[in-house]
Amino acid sequence: MEPVFLGIDLGTSGMRVVALSEAGEVVGKSERSWDPPETNPGRWLRTLRTLLGHLKGQLGDRYTIVALSACSTSGTVLPVDGRGMPLDQAWLYSDPRGQVQAKQLGIPASWGLSRWLWWAEAHPERYRDSYLAHPADFLLSQLGGRRRVTDHTHALKSGFDLETYTWPREWLSRHGLDPKRFPEVVAPGTVLGTVRAEWELGPEVLIAAGITDGCAGQLAAGATRLGQVSTSLGTTLIFKANSADPIQTPSIYSHLHPDRNGWWPGAASSCGGGVLPHFFPGGNLAALDQQAEAHLPTGLVSYPLCRPGERFPILDSEFAGFLPQAEVGSPRFYAALLEGVAMVERLGLETLAAHGIPLLEGSPIFTTGGGCKSSLWLRLRASILARPLAVVKHPDPAVGAAILAASAYWCCSVQQAAERLVQVERLIQPDPNWVKAYAEIYSEFRSRYFSP
Repeated sequence: MEPVFLGIDLGTSGMRVVALSEAGEVVGKSERSWDPPETNPGRWLRTLRTLLGHLKGQLGDRYTIVALSACSTSGTVLPVDGRGMPLDQAWLYSDPRGQVQAKQLGIPASWGLSRWLWWAEAHPERYRDSYLAHPADFLLSQLGGRRRVTDHTHALKSGFDLETYTWPREWLSRHGLDPKRFPEVVAPGTVLGTVRAEWELGPEVLIAAGITDGCAGQLAAGATRLGQVSTSLGTTLIFKANSADPIQTPSIYSHLHPDRNGWWPGAASSCGGGVLPHFFPGGNLAALDQQAEAHLPTGLVSYPLCRPGERFPILDSEFAGFLPQAEVGSPRFYAALLEGVAMVERLGLETLAAHGIPLLEGSPIFTTGGGCKSSLWLRLRASILARPLAVVKHPDPAVGAAILAASAYWCCSVQQAAERLVQVERLIQPDPNWVKAYAEIYSEFRSRYFSP
């Protein structure tokens, strides 16, 4: 029987479990969606049991499960008792509770720590018998992993100091929080135990400490080495990079590398693929691509946004961007939107470099997201970036969690496991005929962008 690694992704819109082979192939998957987001930990467990049952049926006698791990949303927390059982619903990163406490602590309201302080103040008696946990921690402990343990990616937004690798005990106490209510912190991929027999996954299935879904996505994208960068082009444009030192700006914050040998700075732009349905509602994007190709390069510049407000490469709640000077709804306008998003992508990469985040000379940009479905957009983006784009075959966060499980089973670093398992499906080269033309157009874009 061939060994496989399970990755569990517990998100706001559903749960997914994948089985990853030693060749990096997804050989089984099972998922369930929910709307609105599910915050009942009991239902998480029931869903997980159902999904694992479906997955085992897919794997049959050919594969044997040897290890698993999980990822979940950053900033979501829940209270558990000493046995690891939930004492309340989970509080999502978007939960309005804790907004007042976030101001007291001087942290973003999306941080789980703000809701933990709300819990301490609103329910002091229940708080005294509770411990902070993250969704992935809860699932892994219920499977058989050690209780009251979390990984350092989840711990960041619960107040953990990554640079000293300690909880700031005096600071927490000063704000009325008991440091004993916080979990032990370990690196993602650390072995936490084996799966209990009652789950019927097989003997000695290792449980590896989890990771946030965003970091799991970076793992699955393959950008784990210094000088490598990944972008995810979905509704918005997300940047993930590697650096030797932490980068902290109003627009960029850094996670600690799972192997603790570097940092993962990240940022997100409000620009992205969402501009296409915004300006072409109900449009057939494949057909629009065909019509647009004849107009490339358009010679136009744009910084397309659906509404005012930008986070990166600039941070300006009033910035409305600018649209191409072409007839709205025309193929040329559509083509210029594709170009505009790619120019923002290049500007973002240059902004990361200006903050000291290195990009390896000639290295491809690893890319994921719905924007990769368009071959035209990929070729256009590579030409504007003047770099190859590496399109990853299995970019799911659940695959990133499975990579953690593999690192635990193989007793290797997370980076080594990722390099062995991540598959590049396509390598898109810049079009030589477009690179020079777009270099000139991009110069005009920068002059427009930086104009007073």
